[in-house]
Amino acid sequence: MSIRALLMRELIRQTAKRRLRHSDDVLALRRALEQKKHNAKPKQWAASIGSLPLGEVTAERVAAENAAAADSDDAALLYLHGGAWVVGAPEDFRPLTTRLAQLTGVPVYVPDYRLAPEYAFPTALNDCEAAYRCLLERGISPQRIALLGDSAGGNLMFALALRLKRLGLPQPAALVGLSPCTDLSGSGASFKRNVRRDALLPAERLSECISAYCPHRSLEEPEISPLFGDLADIAPTLLQVSDNEILLDDSTRMAERIRAAGGEVELDVWRGLWHVWQVFPQQVPEARQAIARIAEFIMARLACSEKVGE
Repeated sequence: MSIRALLMRELIRQTAKRRLRHSDDVLALRRALEQKKHNAKPKQWAASIGSLPLGEVTAERVAAENAAAADSDDAALLYLHGGAWVVGAPEDFRPLTTRLAQLTGVPVYVPDYRLAPEYAFPTALNDCEAAYRCLLERGISPQRIALLGDSAGGNLMFALALRLKRLGLPQPAALVGLSPCTDLSGSGASFKRNVRRDALLPAERLSECISAYCPHRSLEEPEISPLFGDLADIAPTLLQVSDNEILLDDSTRMAERIRAAGGEVELDVWRGLWHVWQVFPQQVPEARQAIARIAEFIMARLACSEKVGE
C-alpha cells in the first residue's frame, strides 16, 4: 500500500466517515454534499462531456477527447453510480469515468437515476433498465456494452442483470462491480467484523439508507439483494473490493455464488484501502492501477464479443 493511499485513507476516516456518522438525516446529508460541490472550484476534464436522455432520466456521456458524436457510438459502458441510493450524481464520478473513457476509447454513460427516499425501490432500478434499453434501441449491440457500478450502483448493476435474465433480454458483455452492495440484509460477517477498520462507511448510516431505499420490503428479494438471486448465465464479472470494508463479504460471497452457478468471475481483494477508492485516481496510484485493470477486463470481453458476432 502506497504512502499516498495510507495518508488518503486516514484523511477520509477523519473527515468523510466522521461526517457520515453524524448525519442521520438523509436529506440534510444530500444538501450538505450539494453545497460542498457548489463551493468547489470548477475542474477541467480531459474528456468530452455531454448529456442526453435515456428513458425518463438524463445521462451524462463521457467520451475521450475528439470522440465522435453519440449517435455514432457502436459500444458503451453503462456506469451506475453509488451513493447509498440516496445521494450522488454523474458528475461526482468523473475522476473515474473520464479515465475509463480514455483507457478504453469507449463512451461512458452515467444515468442520473432517481434517488430515495423520494423515489423508493424499484424506481432507481427501473431507470437503469430504461437506460440499458435505450442503448439497445440506439443500435448498440449488447455484446458491445459493459455494465459497471460501485456500491449502491453495484447493487443496481447486479439487480439489473437479474432482471434482464427474467425478462428474456440480452445480457451485456461484462459486469464490473466496485465494492458492490449485494446483500442488503447485512448477513455477511464483515458487516460487523470490519466496522472499525472501514475508513468510510459507518454501518448504522448504511442501514438507514437501505431503509430509505426499500421500506417495507423483504431484504432477500433478488432485485434488492442480488446475492440471493439465480446467478446462472449472467455476464462475465469482475469484482474489486478492499479487505477493510464492511462490504467485503458482499463481494466474496457473490463471487462464490457466481462460480457455484457456473459463471465466470474474477475477484480482486485489495489490501488496506477504503470503499470505492477507485474514484481517487488523481491522488493515489492504487486507484489508477485498479481502473487500468477494469479497462483491461472490459476490453478483453468486448473484443471477444466482437469476434463472436463477426
